[in-house]
Amino acid sequence: MLKLGKMPTIEISRAPTAEDRQAVRDLFYRMALFERGRPLLAEMTWVLLGRQNPDQHVKILPDYCYNILDVFTRTYFKVFPSLAETVQVQDQAALASAETIEQVKSALSLVWVNLGQMFGIAGRCIRYADMEAKTDLERDMAGVTPEEEGELFRIIFGQRWLDENQEKIAGKSFAEYALELLNQHIEPHAGTAMALELKFHQWAYEWGEAATPDLHEGIPGGYKGFLDEAGGLAGESPRASIYICLLLAWPEIQAMLEAKPKKTVTDLHEWMLPFMRVGVCTYIDLDTLRRVCAPPRQSGIGLALRPTKTRRASA
Repeated sequence: MLKLGKMPTIEISRAPTAEDRQAVRDLFYRMALFERGRPLLAEMTWVLLGRQNPDQHVKILPDYCYNILDVFTRTYFKVFPSLAETVQVQDQAALASAETIEQVKSALSLVWVNLGQMFGIAGRCIRYADMEAKTDLERDMAGVTPEEEGELFRIIFGQRWLDENQEKIAGKSFAEYALELLNQHIEPHAGTAMALELKFHQWAYEWGEAATPDLHEGIPGGYKGFLDEAGGLAGESPRASIYICLLLAWPEIQAMLEAKPKKTVTDLHEWMLPFMRVGVCTYIDLDTLRRVCAPPRQSGIGLALRPTKTRRASA
């Protein structure tokens, strides 16, 4: 599966306890991974598309999440060109009625290298789902007991989903169902992406002599720049596992931000320790977490928790 986390490991004072493991379970029992991830995916899509219509957009996550998503646009998604960088419509009405390439060209501006990158990204993701995911899933799930698989279903999809889909998953391992689910989502898009790529190749051929070479120039960068040869995410931030943990815990951190008095970074660090000890994210000390939570102008994510009394006194 996709591989995350390149931060250097700092020695932890003790091994995870049963209480640590239960704290992690409780988080995902309270709100399943899919439920936590749904708004993250929606807002990541908005950010990737260039934050269109920001005055009309209603943010559904705490502010610090958007700063992390901005980091992801420069790391994981650095090869994703924004819509504004790729397509510029000069005349919407003329585009809607265009019947020839010359009419389209008069109403629309395209950056063909960026389009090539997008097709390269799509092609690499389709290949991973079609040819690599099964091996990765089987390897990652080797040795997992049926009881652990049941818990994994609950953590990812939630107890309600599990109760409603017992027949659907009966007799299937987690790897089999995950692969089936992946293919259900990828296969329809794969056909659309391939048809769209063929259409744009034809457009490039008719557009002008530079369009086809530019389209082909962008494809390798997209193909190699998002997923690496092993199927892991390329361009990873050194703080990746911490960022992902903070993103997934957005409901709990929102509660910390709204608490009266508001919680401190020390409180957050204490709360995160079970997740660090279990291995959900890399262990970092309190001072490192303070740097992570610092304002964006200080290379932090702007997680504005209350400073401790000693820091207020020395400020």
